[in-house]
Amino acid sequence: MGIKGDLRRWRMGFRDRVASIEAWFTPRRMLAAALVVLAGDLLASALWLATQHDLMDRFHQPMGGDFIIFYAASSLTLKGKALAAFSAQAMLAAERAAVAGTAPGLLWCYPPPFQMLVAPLALVPFALALALWSALGIGGYLATIRRISPHRGTLLFALAFPGLFVTVWQGQTSLFVFTVLGLGLTMLDRRPWLAGAVLGLLVCKPQFAILLPVLMIGSGRWRTIGGGAASVLALSALSAGVFGLPLWRAFLTGLPEVSASLARGELPWAKVPSMFVALAWLGVPHTVALAVHGAIALAALLATLWAWRRPGPLALKAALAVLATLIATPYSFNYDLVLLALPIAAVAETARRHPLPVGTKLIMGLAVLTPNLFLSLAQHTHVQLTPLAILVVFWAVWRAYASVLGGAKAVSWREQPVAMPVVSA
Repeated sequence: MGIKGDLRRWRMGFRDRVASIEAWFTPRRMLAAALVVLAGDLLASALWLATQHDLMDRFHQPMGGDFIIFYAASSLTLKGKALAAFSAQAMLAAERAAVAGTAPGLLWCYPPPFQMLVAPLALVPFALALALWSALGIGGYLATIRRISPHRGTLLFALAFPGLFVTVWQGQTSLFVFTVLGLGLTMLDRRPWLAGAVLGLLVCKPQFAILLPVLMIGSGRWRTIGGGAASVLALSALSAGVFGLPLWRAFLTGLPEVSASLARGELPWAKVPSMFVALAWLGVPHTVALAVHGAIALAALLATLWAWRRPGPLALKAALAVLATLIATPYSFNYDLVLLALPIAAVAETARRHPLPVGTKLIMGLAVLTPNLFLSLAQHTHVQLTPLAILVVFWAVWRAYASVLGGAKAVSWREQPVAMPVVSA
């Protein structure tokens, strides 16, 4: 009894200390932090642009990082050579035609519907195409955040989220994935057919849709399944009609090599936030690492399905789906961590209406820092902690969801203004 009493007192004391730390993060302080972070990111972006020379940055990479791949594939496609995008030599020539100093190694491994959608990029010069690409991506990201949390100050905090700049600087597709997932998942209740049609666009990035069919079937969202199936079939058929079946064969034939490249460590493991990579880097046999990765992904899927089958806040259901996807997919990179902005915004919005468990606010702070926090450590020590951080964030969101369902007692984040700074602190 004495040990149990000591343990109970320790837990209460720890809870009180966490609550006092969270209370320190007042709206004014979090707003100031967001402004400082945003100013720093804008200054870094200005310096990055100022040091460009002949569309190359000071690290001898094309301006916009991976965007050169999309532009080169577009260039080949517009010349009637869509299949050549799967040729390393043809792609390198197209990349160097746009940015002369591009180094070898940037390959094309995207499905035909995506190649069809990016085909217009090379209709304009490279720099203008990159600017339009970034503007559209940021616009979709902000519109989605605004849909999740439509309150004054939302956009400022969304802009200050570090994951946004990580994605923009690398010229990747993650902002569009964020928009598709965010809009599609938040339309599930009111416009299920349209939600499915929007989510069907993930045929362009199928690794981010791997859990959605199970969640939709498990929660009985048949109209969404119909809309999604129609969208996927339409995009697939249209791309096959435009480019022919050989492009699909080239894509499907190349998938095993992409998987093998990841397993061999030929891709930058420091930027891959998967449990498989974390374990493999520690010397765990690949079969064991993959089995552990799969078991954790299955647990996250089942926990998410439990939430989806209950009448809780849709925003938190969407947050759990996004986090479970990040846990499950073996093929994602640090720029995809911009997806963490969705659960941060969803939890912040929920906190306006419901008191949340102590510690939730601090863990959302961890989510804010995750896109940058562990990359340098992974690069220098080969210790990949990002997947553990994602698991902690998933647990916090699931705990918040359970708290809302059960009406359990929890310490609130005070009044409404506190919720929004969490999006970007």
